Amino acid sequence: MKIRNRITLWVSLAGVISTTVLSLIVFLWGLETPYEFLDQELEIRAHTLVEELARAPKQGIGVEKESLEHFSHLYWVRIYDAGQQLLFSSQMAEEIPLPMKAGVHGYLVNTDIPIKRFYAEESDEAAGFWNRIFTITVQGTPYMVHVARPVESIVGESIESAVMIGSALLATALILIAVSYQVAGKILHPVQEINRLAAAINANTLENRIPVAGNGDEIDALAVTLNQMFNRLQYSFLRQKEFVANASHELKTPITLLRLSMEETLQDESLPVNLQEKLLAQERSLARISQLVKSLLDLSRLELIELPEKETFCLNTLIADVAENFQVLMQDQRLTFQGELQGCLSLHADQEMIRRVLINLLDNAIRYNLPGGQVLCQTSGEAGTVTLTIANTGPGIGKQDQARIFDQFYRCEQSRSTVHGGSGLGLTIVKRIVELHGGTIAVESEPQAWTKFKVVFPA
Repeated sequence: MKIRNRITLWVSLAGVISTTVLSLIVFLWGLETPYEFLDQELEIRAHTLVEELARAPKQGIGVEKESLEHFSHLYWVRIYDAGQQLLFSSQMAEEIPLPMKAGVHGYLVNTDIPIKRFYAEESDEAAGFWNRIFTITVQGTPYMVHVARPVESIVGESIESAVMIGSALLATALILIAVSYQVAGKILHPVQEINRLAAAINANTLENRIPVAGNGDEIDALAVTLNQMFNRLQYSFLRQKEFVANASHELKTPITLLRLSMEETLQDESLPVNLQEKLLAQERSLARISQLVKSLLDLSRLELIELPEKETFCLNTLIADVAENFQVLMQDQRLTFQGELQGCLSLHADQEMIRRVLINLLDNAIRYNLPGGQVLCQTSGEAGTVTLTIANTGPGIGKQDQARIFDQFYRCEQSRSTVHGGSGLGLTIVKRIVELHGGTIAVESEPQAWTKFKVVFPA
């Protein structure tokens, strides 16, 4: 799972848990709050009725009844004296029987009577009665008051509240996921940018560095550490290139002297035949070493070059010139050369480097061909690019070899024989030249069929 998704998951989970806990507290508090208000209301009503009942003897029985009925309107009320004798019963208490549960703080009694009977603006939902029993002493006389009030179904309200809270939690979770995903993306954007820049740095772009924002945070510390690592890599890489270039240059002169001395010795006709054969074998080995040193020196020079010296020239003319030099070699192997070169394709590049590309690709197409086979060379220009394709008939290149064929010193199994020669640096040099010109090179091959090298240059 990606870090962005993990951050989103954990932030959303933490937010949902905290919101759920808070919602539960609010929900439970909401369940208790209506009863607390009802308790306060019923207690005030009970005190009012008892005080009115205590003043009744002074005002007369008729006044007492009328006054108590007035104060008990819409309330279920029964008042008892200390001996449990009923002193007053409201009209609602006469019509609706409710049980008395002594010793209980408060309790709900559900009925089948519609709440609309008591409150005209309400629905036909069945009413419940919230009951309280109070013991009140007025002027030294104790009274027990059983008072109740019709209320809506608390269960229905609780379900409605639960649904609303659940909907709010779902909406909150969705908002948290969206917001945390965006926030995680903004937090990780510098890391993604560092990853992109680091992936773009390769052997040819080691001078590039990751910009430091200057915030002094962990992202800046990571960028600084990576830049320091790239500094060390660039230093080591340059030292390696310089070493190879210097070593190749130092080896070139003594190897050339050895070859000249060997050739001079071979011109002596008095040498025994067996000695001549040994010297010829050594001369061929020196020739391969000389070619390897030359390739290493050329590759080292290309690695140190940043921008080639470009000029505008006709690519097809250059191809025809290079192909002419290979005519004798192709005739010896009975190869057929087919060129599909139309017009004059202008290319802005280093002409000598492009010549080297053509020489290496044509040399491979001839060397690894079948007797009586074909060599094909095509060029085309479209959409601001120039495409060069060189193909040959031959044994082909395996899939696993195609991925590494441009690596230094890598040669396919079928080409490791000294019969074909080669140092395994030719295609590496070709790829480096193509990259210096901002182009690309790719290989396609089928066993016992065509092997194609496709080079695309910007026009």
